[in-house]
Amino acid sequence: MNRWPRRLSAAALIIGLIGGIDGCLQGEAEQAAPPALAQTDGTGEVVSVIDGDTLRLEVDGRELRVRLIGIDTPEVFPDVECFGLEAEAALAALAPPGSTIGFTYDRDPRDQYDRELLYLFAADGTSINLELVEQGYARAVLFEPNDRYWNELQRAERAAQDARLGLWGSC
Repeated sequence: MNRWPRRLSAAALIIGLIGGIDGCLQGEAEQAAPPALAQTDGTGEVVSVIDGDTLRLEVDGRELRVRLIGIDTPEVFPDVECFGLEAEAALAALAPPGSTIGFTYDRDPRDQYDRELLYLFAADGTSINLELVEQGYARAVLFEPNDRYWNELQRAERAAQDARLGLWGSC
């Protein structure tokens, strides 16, 4: 009995599975990859950091009040909540005043306070929103319909909780 076709089929199946898994992993990585600044909706200069999830950004000569989408950090005003000052400092480190950052809108561009709702990106492509969650400075919060990076933010929050990072280990 010739076993070659059976071995070929098994080899083809294994190669196909590996290729399929690799393709899935690449697709997930590509989906989660932050955009380069050239691929964002625009860039602006950070004017000031208000708290861990809010800042002012100058875009084309106009100062925008910005609320980071998909995250919530402890408050610093009117009362300082646990890990609020650390979250504010983390945002200031990721988006220091005077730095140029990229931004991208999701479906709903403004909140009820007329702040711009944005995903922010450092010059190296780092997602600032995601980095704050990954390091435990922010919670992932879904503000529908803005859900472009929701899955990534949820995964980052679970990992930060499991590792007891930032507010998850302090508060």
